[in-house]
Formats: sequence, structure tokens, C-alpha cells
Amino acid sequence: MCQLNCQAAQWEAGTALGALRGLSTQVRAARARGGADSARRRALAATLRALVERTHDFTDSAYTSHEHRQRILALAERIAYELERLVAVAVSLEEQNGNSSGAALESACTGATSAASELERALVVAARDQAKDLAPLAEEARKLASDLAHIASSCGERESERLHSIASQLHEQLDHIIEVCKLLRHIAMSETLQVSAKFAEINLRIYGPQVVTAARTLAAHPSSAAARENLDVFVDMWAWLLADAARLAKELLDLTDERPDKQQYSSLPRPGKHGTTTKPLKAVKLDSDEQAKIAKSGLEMKMMSSEMDAETEKWQGADENNDIVKRAKNMSSMAFAMYQFTKGEGRLNTTQDLFTQAEYFAEEANRLYKIVRQFSYQVPAGTIKKELLEHLDKVPTYVQQLQFTVKEPTVGRAATFSKVDNVIQETKHLMNVISKVVTTCFDCANKYSLCMPERVPMHWKPNLRKASTFKIQIGLHGSVGGWGRAGKRAGRGGCGRGVRRREARRKLVRHSHVTVRHGPARQRRRAPDQGQLPLVLRQTSYNNSSPPSAMQAVESECSYFW
Repeated sequence: MCQLNCQAAQWEAGTALGALRGLSTQVRAARARGGADSARRRALAATLRALVERTHDFTDSAYTSHEHRQRILALAERIAYELERLVAVAVSLEEQNGNSSGAALESACTGATSAASELERALVVAARDQAKDLAPLAEEARKLASDLAHIASSCGERESERLHSIASQLHEQLDHIIEVCKLLRHIAMSETLQVSAKFAEINLRIYGPQVVTAARTLAAHPSSAAARENLDVFVDMWAWLLADAARLAKELLDLTDERPDKQQYSSLPRPGKHGTTTKPLKAVKLDSDEQAKIAKSGLEMKMMSSEMDAETEKWQGADENNDIVKRAKNMSSMAFAMYQFTKGEGRLNTTQDLFTQAEYFAEEANRLYKIVRQFSYQVPAGTIKKELLEHLDKVPTYVQQLQFTVKEPTVGRAATFSKVDNVIQETKHLMNVISKVVTTCFDCANKYSLCMPERVPMHWKPNLRKASTFKIQIGLHGSVGGWGRAGKRAGRGGCGRGVRRREARRKLVRHSHVTVRHGPARQRRRAPDQGQLPLVLRQTSYNNSSPPSAMQAVESECSYFW
């Protein structure tokens, strides 16, 4: 427990939410011990100072509304008053050696925890109010950067005033977005989201001004290819950082949404699915730890799928029939759908949908394994081939683990939630090794100039106009080739036509490796004067006289029509 508390304190350090939780923990400890000694009173005072200092990020922000600012200040004063009352009661109990009644201590502790809860809600509401504007704000900032790049590349220093005006607007937008990211970090409910918010703020602060600097450099040197390329790189980086900040804001808005449908795992439990109970049970509200655990696993899986998408995009344009690329992108799409399930979004609505998607994911990984195994035979011996085989040999193990996890029966809400978490974890592990396999495959293909496996499109619909090209002509004695006289007799009309056809089929089956099946009845009843058999034949030719294997058989589909 101490280790868990230390880890929580480590990632919550520097946030208002962390200070509030620490304060509530200290107040509960004082209530449990029946008072607070001098060391604990000093700790309460230090926590209060840290809390007030961190709320300044909310109250000092120019983008916080007046109502939110006044409420946060009032609640901070109320917490200070309740803690002062708690300390006074604790000192009184210490002087009286605990002989006084505990009602005053209980009242002071209740008041302090209540004020802390209200302040936490007020901080979340204030941050959400600004986070709602982040998506349109990011889109506007992206357009400003594009306009800045266009003016710098086309007009140069002739439009210096306009360039300066857009640069000033971009700086204002940057300050606003950084303020929002700072507030989002204060209300982050998991380590992953807090780290994401922190680095989003840092990266925006570092790379945002570089867009303006690169634009001014290009305006001063419009003929410089290096300056133009430098500006393009920073504009792309700016757009990526804005998209990341908008995504972070959306995730925190979803996690802090107080609507019941966002706080419930709507598919847990579902009667009759995957061994759950047969009684219909209501959807159970998840606590914050379960939400954080699922959200963290989902985010990690999403980052892996994004990395795979970025890797496959490099090869998608080079060869549109690249089978490894297509399989990898398909698996990435499945992983993203499972990530959306952890947020209550997307096309996967129930645990049944999630488990079915995991089964498809394992099957697709197995197919990719076979394709890459064939590709590895082309790779010359060396370090990179050894690395490829090391990653590839792990795939069947992870596939089997995922399949076993999906098929594991569960009973009850806790077991079903545990199964959901295990499925996501196993999918994440499989996705990780698949990403390494795909990356190493591309490295091998690039290093040795190898041909990647291609998916050949199959067209099964017959072309009636070209059917004569593929006709096989059959005589009564089982010959396959040109029409003989016996074949003509079998093809023409007459009272013995049906008998001759049956005899021809028996001889074909007896003397050649040809499978015969009847054509449609309508075709058999049509006029017999066109001289063709109403049969559909599948002829199999072999390279050797021995019975064929699956790899040796060469099949050709031939259609016969009147």
C-alpha cells in the first residue's frame, strides 16, 4: 500500500487534483486517529499552501470566467477555514489528553472533506469550460499557420505588416492553448493523461514560436529551398501538436463527464454472452481506478496502432498490392476499434463485440505470420534476418494466449471486467510484436531490395463472350481436345442424347481427373442445335503421375453454356 501511495504521489506531484487528494487523505487520517499531532498539523499546513498555489493557475488565467474564478477563491478560503478549525480542535484535544468529545473533530473533518470535494468539482468544471473550446481553437491556429506559410512563401517581405499581424494572432492562440493544457494536467485522473498533457504543453511552448521564426526566415530569403523546407516541417509539426492537444482535451472531457452513460460500462455484464450469468443484471458504474486502468491500456494500444499506420503509409504508395501492408493496416484498424471500446465509442458496443473483434484480430495475425514466414525465405542470412525471426517466432505464442483469453468462461461482473482487461492487454502485446515484425520486414525489403508479397485479385465471375476460349471439347471415349465424331453425336440432339451424356461423364470420371457437375436445368432444356454440352467441368492437371498435393494441383474452372 505504501508503494502504491508513493507511485500515486509521484505522478500527481504538482497538480491541484493531487493536492486535494493528499489533503483529503490527511483529514481522514486525523479523523481515524482522533486528532493530529504537531507533525501532522504542519503537513496539513504545507498541503494547504501547495493547493492554494496550484489553484492560482485557474484563478490567474485570463481565459477563466469571472464566475469560476470567484467560486474557486471562495472554496479555497472555505477549506482554509475548515482546516484552521480542525487544527484548533486537534490542539484542544491534545491539551485535554483526548478527554473531550469527538463531535467537534468529526464536524471539522466533515467540513474539510466536503469543501475539498466541492473545490475539486469547481476546478474540473472550470477546466472543462476551456477544454470545450480547444478543438475550434486548434483548427483556427492551424489555419493561421497555413496562412502564415502562404504569405511568407508568396509575398515575402512585401507583406511584412500582414505577416506580423498573423504572427501576433498565432502567439495569442498559442498562449491560450498552453493555458488549457496546463489546466487539463491539473485535473488528469491517470498518469498517462497527465504525462500527455504535460508534454503537450512543453512541445507547444517549444515548437510553436518556431513556426513564426521559420516564416520570417523564408520571407527574408524567398529563394532558399532550405528555408522553405524548414517552414513546411514546422507547420506540419504544429498541426500534429494541435491535433494531439485536441485529442487530449476530448479524452479528458469524456473521463470527467458526469452523465451516467459515460460512467458506465454499458456491456457489463451481458446475460448469456461468454459464460456470464443468465440473470439480467444492470450496468455497473465503474470506479476511477477501473476507468484509469482500461483507459491507459487503450491509449497504449492506440499509440502502437498509430506507429504501425505511420510505418505502413511509407510503403502503401509504392505497392498498392503489398499483402503485408494490407494485413498490417487491417490489424491496426481492429486495434483502434478496440481502443474506442475502452472509451465507450465506436462500432464495438458490447463485450461480445469486443471478444469477437479480438478473435478476428488473432486470425489476422496468424495470416500475417504465414505471409511473413514465406517472405523470410528470401532474406539473406544475417543479423537483420535473425532479428526478424526472433520477433516472428513470438507471434504464435501471443496469438494462442489471446485466443485462450477470449474463450475463457466468466461468471459475474468482476470476472467479466477482468476478462475485458486481459483481452485488451493480450491484444496490446500481440500488436507490439506485430509492429516489430512489420517494421523489420520493411527494413529487410529496403536493405536487400526484395519483393514484398502481393495480394493477387481473383475475378470469379465468368465472361460469357470469352467462354469459347476456355471450352474443353469432350468425346464419348473420354478424350479431352478437339471435337471427334462421337463427340458431335453426343452434342447433337436425338433420342439417345441423355444416355450418351451420362456415358460420357462416367468415362471421363473413370479415365481422367475431371470432376463433372450438371449445369442449370434451364440450360439443359434449351434447343440442342448449337452443339455444346450443358456441363460445368473442373479439370485438374498434374505435374507428376503421383497423386497431387495441395501445392501441386493446378485447377482451371471452365464453364459450358448453350
